[in-house]
Amino acid sequence: MIRHLITAALVTCVATLVPSVGEARQPKQIMAGDPSGPNVVFSFDLDGRTRELRIETHLVGNPGAKLSIWVDHSKLKLFSRALTTSDCKYGDDGAKCRIVIDRKNPDYRRFAVAFKRGRTAHIEVENAGVMQMSNDISLVGFTRKLGSQL
Repeated sequence: MIRHLITAALVTCVATLVPSVGEARQPKQIMAGDPSGPNVVFSFDLDGRTRELRIETHLVGNPGAKLSIWVDHSKLKLFSRALTTSDCKYGDDGAKCRIVIDRKNPDYRRFAVAFKRGRTAHIEVENAGVMQMSNDISLVGFTRKLGSQL
């Protein structure tokens, strides 16, 4: 009888502590900016089938704009490049640009390590020498979400 109670208690604890399969397959996301306004979203897909990092801009950036990302006080940029016409699409709700970095690309590993070790990510979008967005986001809570899955 006691053995059954202990087994039931352990199963309940494990079920509570272990994330569900659906939750584990959700992309781990972090956003810089305002959800209803200009923003840049980083999504690490860790669903077992694909592993990639998607960087998406919304209402900020268009072809020719320069997207720059660095972590903490690093002098070297983690990522810096001009957005191209193949990166960006236009719709009723403005420009959306997407860059996909496959896990086999060395940039994926650099992002994963920097986001896990860093405390603050700095994101800038500059178009024709004019700043469209400059934002800092904390990576502290996000690091726990990434866990050891990268």
